[in-house]
Amino acid sequence: MLQRIIACEVFKDALAYLKVDRPDAPVAISYLPSYLHLRPNDLKKRLLERISRSRVDQERIICLYGQCFAGIDEALRPSCAVRVPGGHCFEILLGKKQFTPLIHAQPGTFFMEKELVRNFKTLCSDPLELDDPQMRQWYFEKYSQVVYIHQPLDPDVRDQARAVASFLRLPLKVAEADYTDLRSHLGKLLCPKSI
Repeated sequence: MLQRIIACEVFKDALAYLKVDRPDAPVAISYLPSYLHLRPNDLKKRLLERISRSRVDQERIICLYGQCFAGIDEALRPSCAVRVPGGHCFEILLGKKQFTPLIHAQPGTFFMEKELVRNFKTLCSDPLELDDPQMRQWYFEKYSQVVYIHQPLDPDVRDQARAVASFLRLPLKVAEADYTDLRSHLGKLLCPKSI
């Protein structure tokens, strides 16, 4: 039986780094655009549509998302899709050991990965009208820092991340992705072992 991982595209580099996407692996991967996080109802609809196609093909489905819309686990249950554990996509990228103390120390953390850094203007600044200082204050007044999650395959976008943090008037912290938890979870879910 073919296995299919349906994942947010923020995991594309992680799965490449872990060599889950290699041609000889008994796993197919479908990515959904990360901007769907901005529209949880659309994310739910697209995810369930993709799962439905996989069910027709009798694929075993692994869902690589955090709790990115309300009731995600209940929505997945009828399809027997299994979700990789994690409350947040960024938690999965950082690993619980790094994410938990970070979020407890600074609950007002705005997380970014490469694509959000590169497309901040299109995904955040323009739609939220952040060029207006009042709008920027309303949206970000409860935030205390920006954390850019650097992944091993990322090009150097640290200057762009610094520019975003400066624009938001928040300090920047760079955290290195840790795929230990992700590797472990996928190792338990994929049959036969594919990583």
